[in-house]
Amino acid sequence: MTSKEKFNNLIGKIVNRFTSLSQDENAGSESEKVVTKGMPELARQLAAEGAVLLKNNGILPLKKGSTVSLFGRTYNDYFYVGYGSGGDVNRPYNINIADGIKNCDSLNLNEGLHSEYMKWIKLHPVSHGYWAHWPLRYEEMPLSDETVIAAKQTSDAAVVTIGRSSGEDRDCDLANGSYYLHDEEIEMLDKVTSHFDKVIVLLNVGNIIDMSWVKHYGDKIGAVLYVWQGGMESGNAVADILCGRANPCGKLTDTIAKAYEDYPSSAQFGNKKVNEYTEDIFVGYRYFETFAQDRV
Repeated sequence: MTSKEKFNNLIGKIVNRFTSLSQDENAGSESEKVVTKGMPELARQLAAEGAVLLKNNGILPLKKGSTVSLFGRTYNDYFYVGYGSGGDVNRPYNINIADGIKNCDSLNLNEGLHSEYMKWIKLHPVSHGYWAHWPLRYEEMPLSDETVIAAKQTSDAAVVTIGRSSGEDRDCDLANGSYYLHDEEIEMLDKVTSHFDKVIVLLNVGNIIDMSWVKHYGDKIGAVLYVWQGGMESGNAVADILCGRANPCGKLTDTIAKAYEDYPSSAQFGNKKVNEYTEDIFVGYRYFETFAQDRV
């Protein structure tokens, strides 16, 4: 066999091997779409029971037959998981909050408002960015008083979803639209709380954010929940919480301070060369339990 024949033979083997690998990968992709028996039910339960109920003035659970108006585009463009190596997974399906409400026989969706959102979202699609430059949040649809008033006249409660991404090297910035509410979100809350008597706020986030706005709105907001990023069954899990089929019995894994400056590490955090733990062993909750119980 000549050198040229040996070379062509080797190339042929390599091509055949890569073709075989490609076929195996495609077969694997198809197999990943198979939903394991019992997995959706378990995922749904985990997402619901992992949610943390921070506030409820009696608005939850919603009465059977209640019509719900959904605000905040994240109810549709949901953050199911984080970005990056752990988050870029091939989910077999996604259930957003609108889907969850539609799947729930105890609740009704305000279809008129939902249709208005869908038209706007189609004209303003989200961009998922690229590695370490993923969006921290999504642009919100501007709301007019007329839109909110019309929604109030045809529904019993408003559910406002505020979303934040999370991912490798891209968790949170100390800025509006990340740790703090964005102006668009404040305007949305202002509008909704001005016209609705029953307002529920859902935080579709991967980490805690500033919560000082809860005190600002006071009784205008009836319930606040961290629903996190609950995976492919998120929407069904949220619907289960809203109608009372599931108990949002999760506990916070982080301490929420009244202000960012109340964290003992705030003055030193973020230095790219060195971080100094001036609080010594009193890291996180230890500091607040020992020195600042009134600052949470």
